[in-house]
Amino acid sequence: YIRAQDHMKNCVVRRTERVRLTRQLSSAGSVACGVYAGQNEVMRCWRYHRQKIMIQQERGRFMGGILGACNAISDYLHTLNMGSTLFRLILAMFLGCLIGIDRGMKKRVAGVKTHMIVCMGATLVMMTGDFIHVYSNGAGIGDTARLGAQVVSGIGFLGVGTIIVTGQRHVSGLTTAASLWTSACIGLAVGIGFYSGAIFTTLGLILVFKYAKYIEVYVEEHSNTYDVYMEFENEDKMSMVIKKLREEDILISNVVIIKKRSKTQSVVIQATMEAAKWKARHTVFREVRQQEGVISVEEI
Repeated sequence: YIRAQDHMKNCVVRRTERVRLTRQLSSAGSVACGVYAGQNEVMRCWRYHRQKIMIQQERGRFMGGILGACNAISDYLHTLNMGSTLFRLILAMFLGCLIGIDRGMKKRVAGVKTHMIVCMGATLVMMTGDFIHVYSNGAGIGDTARLGAQVVSGIGFLGVGTIIVTGQRHVSGLTTAASLWTSACIGLAVGIGFYSGAIFTTLGLILVFKYAKYIEVYVEEHSNTYDVYMEFENEDKMSMVIKKLREEDILISNVVIIKKRSKTQSVVIQATMEAAKWKARHTVFREVRQQEGVISVEEI
């Protein structure tokens, strides 16, 4: 009986020990699996970041190559040589053509050809000044901008030819004259290699030609100053009407008598009419026409 009890105790102990060892082994296996999984995750992240760094390096080398090529081309075009000379003249011709298209479409006296020639000529003058400064005897001596300054002041003779003053004191051609002067300045910028300034100025000038007219229309519609022709019954009536309009805050100035036969016959004048307080155009002209002695009023 005692031996049987000892045998049963031994069996229980061995069984308990076996269960304990089994649990320890399973716990160690779980830890080992966790460590192995962690190592795999670390390796995966390392490979991903390594691949990402390699892609960024390749991209950086590619962009660096492009930027290097762009810098080389820029240095070449900003140096006075045969290739840059041809490029500058072609660019000046193109920009002058863009400016001249608008003037030509509006039937102005200075159109595409005039603006192209002015822009190319100014470019050549500026390149000539740069050439003298760099390649002449005593290189580096001289003022590069001296010839260009003569273009800025000398282009005025072309501008004067486009300005027309009519008998009604109406001036036309100022915009064309200004575009010729600007075209010459753009040519000077191209000639010295200031390409971005020339291109942006051309784009700005085109925008002015295309959209500034809407601003002008708005300003004219909301203006309270008018250039007018006025006809009166006689000179006495004219003086009386001008005085009465002044009392109503409508000023008549810059009076030029166009036609006057005698004190008893009608008088036609050209003048500037200004309302001291803003009023609608039709309201101002209606008040003037209602004055005694006024035969007609027309805006120039």
